[in-house]
Amino acid sequence: MNIMQTLNPTPFLTAFLCAVTSSVLAAPFSDLSFDAASRQAAQTGKIVLVDFYTTWCGPCKLLDKNTWTDAAVIELLEQKTVALRIDAEKEAALSKRFKIEAYPSVLLLKPDGTEIDRLVGYKEPKAFIEDFSAALGGKDSISRAKDKLTAAGTNDPSARMQFGVALAQKGRDAEALAEYLWCFDHGAEASPAFVGVRVSFLLMNIKNLAAQYPPARQALETRRDERQAKVEAGSTDAQTITDLISLDNYLDQKEKNFAVFDRLPAGSKTRELISPLLMDQFLEAKRYADVLQGTDGQAAFKKAVDRFNKMLDSLGKDNPMRKQVEDYGRQFAVKTGAHGFEALAGLKRNQDGKDLAGQVLEFDSTPATRASLAEAAQRAGSAELAEYVRR
Repeated sequence: MNIMQTLNPTPFLTAFLCAVTSSVLAAPFSDLSFDAASRQAAQTGKIVLVDFYTTWCGPCKLLDKNTWTDAAVIELLEQKTVALRIDAEKEAALSKRFKIEAYPSVLLLKPDGTEIDRLVGYKEPKAFIEDFSAALGGKDSISRAKDKLTAAGTNDPSARMQFGVALAQKGRDAEALAEYLWCFDHGAEASPAFVGVRVSFLLMNIKNLAAQYPPARQALETRRDERQAKVEAGSTDAQTITDLISLDNYLDQKEKNFAVFDRLPAGSKTRELISPLLMDQFLEAKRYADVLQGTDGQAAFKKAVDRFNKMLDSLGKDNPMRKQVEDYGRQFAVKTGAHGFEALAGLKRNQDGKDLAGQVLEFDSTPATRASLAEAAQRAGSAELAEYVRR
């Protein structure tokens, strides 16, 4: 009897395909233990490469899909390394030994465990090969970031921030913090385009550093306290106010935003300027009166629409940025209207809510806008207004 006739063909074929797939995905990685891989690397004159990953890490999956399957990458690693993939959560002791704090982290190690370099985050095949080759040639991630900073100029905040990232990844925390703080204190002066990055990605980098280096948090708190004092003294400087809100958010102390707002005199210019930055926080706390500030929400929406129209008027019809600006401006105006609508719904001012919703839908009647308004009404507990905007 033919052997295939003695087997259930479906599980047999499945097992065969799984074995083939497994062998393909394994290349160029070994199933050796770390110690065994180190011994083999010493015997063969290679280095040890360890890809520390987690099962939930998106960039890790991209590395698996695009980089570790690339023919040139596979050939390079087979020639130069004994390569391992290690689940950082399962191999906690090894992760702790090498201070793995971000994923993926690809470590290049000498056989004795000395770190040559670490490549953090997703890298497409070409970038990986370039960084890998540079590291083996004596240019580690810090040297490469330093070269880029030199080329860009020492006053380039983006290059300095990336230099700080490279320092932090190597555990040079004090130096990393110094770079980050220069970027926060002087980056916007050096490059106005850095303003948005400064209160988002940069603050996130400092927050991440603070997890293992307390002086980083102290630096953020010092800067927050300085700005808080100025705001409470009546400062109307937009950057100072934005800094204060952003710093409290990244320090996980949003409640301090309310404390400052509540101490400001009613009707003051500072209170007026800080209020729009707290809209989401007001709504989350159901402080609906603070969202509206004695209005029916229509004036704030009209102001956002006027700003939208002026932005479009300032751009020619053939301007390549027109579509992007239009999309952003429209979304901002709709969000402003939805904020007021949610506050009116929460205060049971249903007729005012219907009037404002009518204006918003006249401006943009897309299904996305209707859904946004309906969700706002539902959050505020108004089934009537949620049903109204769905019609």
